[in-house]
Amino acid sequence: FFFVPAMKGCWRLARYAAAGGACAAAVAATSQKSPVAWCQSVAQSPAPFATWDEYVMSAAGPWSRSWDQDWDGRHPKDPVKGQEFKGKVRHLLLIRHGQYDLDSDDHGLTELGKKQSVVTGQRLASLTAGIKKDHYGEQKITFKSIVSSNVLRAQQTADIIAKELPGVPRSADDPVLAEGYPCLPQPGGSRDSDLERMRPAKIFRDSVQIEAAFRKYFHRDVDHKRKAKKDKDSEAPKEAMHPGQAPLTDAQEKDKAAAAAAAKPALEHEYTIVVCHMNVIRYFVCRALQMPPEFWLRFRGDNCGITEIVVHPSGRCSLSHFADTGHLPIEMHTFH
Repeated sequence: FFFVPAMKGCWRLARYAAAGGACAAAVAATSQKSPVAWCQSVAQSPAPFATWDEYVMSAAGPWSRSWDQDWDGRHPKDPVKGQEFKGKVRHLLLIRHGQYDLDSDDHGLTELGKKQSVVTGQRLASLTAGIKKDHYGEQKITFKSIVSSNVLRAQQTADIIAKELPGVPRSADDPVLAEGYPCLPQPGGSRDSDLERMRPAKIFRDSVQIEAAFRKYFHRDVDHKRKAKKDKDSEAPKEAMHPGQAPLTDAQEKDKAAAAAAAKPALEHEYTIVVCHMNVIRYFVCRALQMPPEFWLRFRGDNCGITEIVVHPSGRCSLSHFADTGHLPIEMHTFH
């Protein structure tokens, strides 16, 4: 169905992907209930879901207040204090599609949605025109690629943006980025009416799909577990000191360290444009910042808003922008 990188926590993806098997009894027994009614019945009777994560039908791993250093499975197995992490700083620019026609069967972009997409493409192009300069140094922004979900409104948005960014590769559309319900939101808010029309099996399916998308696109540049093994396998024996050779003094050690620091290359940055959907983007924000995934509906973002999440070589993640629509005039601000 789709590719899921092998890493810690995939047992949960497999478990939910097999909803027709291990979870079949629970789903079949409540096949005529909405997710809201289903969860209420689960809370009142014995059920195979013993944790809150399972109660909200989340395919993500168990949530914790403490930061999980190995969230992407790429943290060093035996990290050293003060360790330097190799790799690029990854910037994921998540763009919600333009306004679409709610009355059509294919939900393609409206004329306004197409104009929103053009202006968004121009905004992205402007980022590549100059040099970003601040206290942390200078940076020339270039985009690695543009990828979209396989849903028409996202495809159309990505195609229009790509015309404003000639030379940026347009990757194949990715079905795991399609819209869906990542898990049962808490609170449900105005979406309770939608949830009443759904079945638990849909959220089980969507949860696995969107979690797989997160794991596919969100990770640090270098897998430090593999790097450590590769470095160990290719490690050359240390040069032995010659008889009578004096060890380096403290001043010489400092000079050596300073020379190594001066020779260190400037930190590289990599930018990827991902055109997808608001539910998916909201879930990505929750997962990247290690917030409870059921918080996703507490965020709101308009059409063609730009969200930027930065993944550092150490695995630290930061939210640089969320649903930014400053590039659009007020007449182009729409939620639907």
